[in-house]
Amino acid sequence: MKRRQALICLCGIGFASLTRGALAKANLSSIPIKRHETAMRAAIAMAAQNAAYPFGAVITNANSGVVLAKGVNKTFENPVLHGEISCINQYVSQYGNKNWSDTVLYTTGEPCPMCMSALIWTGIGGVVFGSSIAVIKSSGIDAFTLSADEVNKASNFSQTQLLGGILETECNALFMNRKRS
Repeated sequence: MKRRQALICLCGIGFASLTRGALAKANLSSIPIKRHETAMRAAIAMAAQNAAYPFGAVITNANSGVVLAKGVNKTFENPVLHGEISCINQYVSQYGNKNWSDTVLYTTGEPCPMCMSALIWTGIGGVVFGSSIAVIKSSGIDAFTLSADEVNKASNFSQTQLLGGILETECNALFMNRKRS
């Protein structure tokens, strides 16, 4: 994947997506690249907390870019606590299960099918990632070959916008230089 190559899914009308009967408010293409990079740097900082599995994530307010929740891979505690799931859990504990369409999740690695499905279920406004599944697999981490885009398109009730390749070089370095046991 080329740097900043958009995997923006055109879902429904323009960039809007149907989420629980309402149009998503977030629009990834209208967010300045500098704000995408700032949020991804926050996800990279979270990823540094797990040198072996550097999946870090943050959820931001789509309009302001303010970080609302953070997460890092904690599969050593629980096998489903991927960075995105940890971040979703923190968001819900702080804000409840609401206002998802006003948020964007940034993650260092392309979401796996479990995480992408969870993100679709939330109705989140958008998902931005750094490294692709192919890079994650080449780093020696087991990963499904089903892409986030394929999972997103498989949903017949809701889809979200996707944008891949933000700070791809930095995210790729996290995975390729990760601590191996």
